[in-house]
Amino acid sequence: MSRPPEPFDDRAMPPAVDPWATIDRPVPTVYLGDPDTTVRAAPSGRSPAAPVPPFAAPTVRAVDEMRFGPGVPATPVAAPGWPAAAPARRPVWRRLVSVLSSLLTLALLVVAGLYVWQRLSPLVVESATVAVPRPAGNRCDVTVDVVATVRTNGRSGELRYQWFRSDAAPGAVLTEQVGRGQRTATLTLKWTFSGVGTTTETATLNITEPAPLQAGTKVAYRCRRG
Repeated sequence: MSRPPEPFDDRAMPPAVDPWATIDRPVPTVYLGDPDTTVRAAPSGRSPAAPVPPFAAPTVRAVDEMRFGPGVPATPVAAPGWPAAAPARRPVWRRLVSVLSSLLTLALLVVAGLYVWQRLSPLVVESATVAVPRPAGNRCDVTVDVVATVRTNGRSGELRYQWFRSDAAPGAVLTEQVGRGQRTATLTLKWTFSGVGTTTETATLNITEPAPLQAGTKVAYRCRRG
């Protein structure tokens, strides 16, 4: 008994289906011109779902961008910071020199200030005294020195003065130059006595400049003959 023949189908077989065509492959990225401008192209053999313009909107990238994956360089590890070195201390002799220099500068400023003050400040009479160092005593026909001692502030200037005698008219106005640093000035009146008798007179120093000031003393004369 024979087997009946199988029916013959003359239709063409459909082409083989590519198994990779159904897998979504990663879309390749093509960089053109500006690295921040990304253009996406569709894989070959497939039409893109929507047309992509040749230049898409720029991609904004963060400054501190972190990347992962193969081919990405690892972020270098920051080197540990070295401790700050302490400032070097100056030697003792340098500090001493600095202190001495400051003291010397201060001393120079004080001296300069005193010099200017002395040059600009006027002469001032602080006091005056009048005395007879060698009295006449019992001598006859004698000349007595009446001495005035004037004390000043040590500034330079001029004294203007005159003597008053109790037995005569006021004397002429005289001048005495006082130098810088000179704190005393000596003014002398020579008074001559003659004849027989006893008398007590008064000698007065009258300073008119730099400021009015008076000082006086008693002068005694005794002459006994025979």
